Amino acid sequence: MKRFVLLLLVGFTLALPAQNWMESMEIATILARGQNKLVLMVWQEASEYPLSVIVENDQGRDIYIKNIFESPELTKLLWTYFIPVKVDEVFYEDMLKEIEGKRNQNYIDSFNDDSLKILDPNGNILGTTGSVSEVLNLSNFIGKYNLNTSYLKQELVNYFNKKDFYTSFYLASKYLDYSILVNKSVRPEILRLANIYFSQAEQFLETDNALKNKATLGQRIVLTKLKEDLIKGKPKKVLRQLKKIDDSALIDANKSLKKFLEYTSYKLLRETEKFSNLEKDISLLNLKLAQAIVNINPK
Repeated sequence: MKRFVLLLLVGFTLALPAQNWMESMEIATILARGQNKLVLMVWQEASEYPLSVIVENDQGRDIYIKNIFESPELTKLLWTYFIPVKVDEVFYEDMLKEIEGKRNQNYIDSFNDDSLKILDPNGNILGTTGSVSEVLNLSNFIGKYNLNTSYLKQELVNYFNKKDFYTSFYLASKYLDYSILVNKSVRPEILRLANIYFSQAEQFLETDNALKNKATLGQRIVLTKLKEDLIKGKPKKVLRQLKKIDDSALIDANKSLKKFLEYTSYKLLRETEKFSNLEKDISLLNLKLAQAIVNINPK
């Protein structure tokens, strides 16, 4: 068990002033981008009911806290790893309009329920605590979602400053690469988050008449999204999809991406001769990326 929780709990009597939960989602996301943290959100009305948690102390014993929302020590702890915010129900309708018709039902259910929600710095849900009728293991929850988002910082800022095809696409792509770096327990949620931004990029591609070379950009999305299957350890599926793509219809940049996907697929399959023949065409950066994908998919 990570000791960051344990040490802070031992220091319950520290004289440092406790911070309160924020009440502005807008400011919370600004702070999250600035501090490379995720947002921890709960509906204000839900916080009026007790949420019991357990945390592990320095002796490895579980400490039971009756209500997380009434504990200054736990609030201080949450601020160490997240930007905690309680959102008033008055903002519910406006927030729902932003996602209605753009997210699946599971996402909408998570948005609606009383759970604690982990959001990325743009306010998209990454994960939740699940049922609030059970005692939450706060140590495990923090251990899973204590993520530093500095790797995504530039793409997050670019997306915040201007939402268009390119900022959505590059953030989605960066989330794919980021999923390789995180603990495997949270990887599927990072991949789902990436797909939210890919969907936005596809929407911009369809509706933005100022975009040029839409066919090429569409190819780029299709090829980049195949990286997800490699991350999930499905190289045969990727190779099947690549065989359907006509090289003559690809620009050089997309041809390079296709070769990377082929190279990584063969490397995952341990087909040495095939990936060795492609190695000279792969950049050093992509060679390292391919090896990272192999490393998270041990045979």
